[in-house]
Amino acid sequence: MSKIVLISSIAIITILALILLIFALNWYLNKNVSYTNNLSDKKILIAYYSYSNHTEEIANMINQYLNCDIVEIKSEEYENKNIIELNKLVNQQIKNETLPKINKIDISNYDLIFVGSPVWKDDVALPVKSFLINNDFNGKIIIPFYTFGGFVDKLRLDNQIKEYSHNDSVLPSFLTVYFKFAFIEYRLTKWLNGINL
Repeated sequence: MSKIVLISSIAIITILALILLIFALNWYLNKNVSYTNNLSDKKILIAYYSYSNHTEEIANMINQYLNCDIVEIKSEEYENKNIIELNKLVNQQIKNETLPKINKIDISNYDLIFVGSPVWKDDVALPVKSFLINNDFNGKIIIPFYTFGGFVDKLRLDNQIKEYSHNDSVLPSFLTVYFKFAFIEYRLTKWLNGINL
């Protein structure tokens, strides 16, 4: 019986040590990041849709670095719906090939548009799809970012952005699994620094 207690104690101590290491590494990496804004000559917009505020958090983090215009994509028919009601509505809209009506967002004065979306059914959220389809992105550069609760193919999502916006000027995206926000500032800054314009 004492062997089991000893092994259990060692396992618990090991797990706690790993958790402490992750928190320490997260703190170190997030405190030692810097971003050099090479976009000062560009007019930038961050447009995002966020049902559960995860995408909004990422949009606000990007805005802390860029200090640009930011706007939320909204759909009245999605507001005040719980997840079951929302899922039912989304399934119905996908089946009927309809898109939600969204608020009007003028993108005409912007060179770069960061587009943020949660991932729904391996696709961008329908309000974001509506935003992409119903605006003219000709001559603009789109920079997507996504939040998701599992695993998804970023390249597939980026291709959907190109398809919906009728624009091939889509830069590599940022994806974060929202229940794993570890190293988020480090990863976000590395991504922003890696955008070649």
